[in-house]
Amino acid sequence: MCNRSERTAGAWRQLFVWLAGFSLLIISVWPTARAHLDLLTQIEELTKQLEQQPDNVELLLKRGDLQRRHENLDIARADFKRVREIQPDNKTIDWFEGRLEVESGRPESGISYLDRYLDANPGQVIALQNRARAHLMLGQPLLAAQDFQTVIQVSDKPAPSLYSSNAQALVVAGRDYYPQAMTVVRAGLEKFPAEIMLTGIGTDISLARADTVAAAELINSLPDPILQLQQWQLRKALLVCETGNKEPALSNCQAKALEMLQH
Repeated sequence: MCNRSERTAGAWRQLFVWLAGFSLLIISVWPTARAHLDLLTQIEELTKQLEQQPDNVELLLKRGDLQRRHENLDIARADFKRVREIQPDNKTIDWFEGRLEVESGRPESGISYLDRYLDANPGQVIALQNRARAHLMLGQPLLAAQDFQTVIQVSDKPAPSLYSSNAQALVVAGRDYYPQAMTVVRAGLEKFPAEIMLTGIGTDISLARADTVAAAELINSLPDPILQLQQWQLRKALLVCETGNKEPALSNCQAKALEMLQH
């Protein structure tokens, strides 16, 4: 039988943490040379306009945000600082600076700005997601989960990624929150029954809780081409282990887990 050796249990715990952590990474899409060129062109045009209108707050905000996107963070910060000098009561500068601080790796400062902005604009979904990211950076997954849940509640058509992010934050919060995470997954799958990321999170939670019925249901909901992918072959092997089949399945689990962890 698939006995619960200390080595196997440790490998599974490590694998589950790895899967959750990997899913929570902010995936960076490397901009193409053309995209960079477009940003530079727009920045140059705004700079020309600002030479004629140096106190134009709208132009400064636009240029600062483009500089942020171009990763010229100090230059962006200078434009936003100038906005505060010209218009101290600007209604959106807290959001612009808060997002910039988070992307600069300064989550505490970012949250300070975003808290103030969200006090005045409690349903601003992008600012809520910016703050959720900052909470994750600070190791505060429950606060991040609250922000993601608020976005889901106030959005007319919440994207499946919001349910995934909410569930993943709860997973990171610890085993006690796995049931809540599963509730979020189920709610997301009611709206997006074919969403693979949500199905994967739900399967991982079910396996971690030894809920083989739920894990099998989720795995069997996917088409065969998806199940041939490495991560799904791993989940299927882990399900075999959980259901108590023989030693070869255990070896298969460990081999696949190690292979996944090494990549």
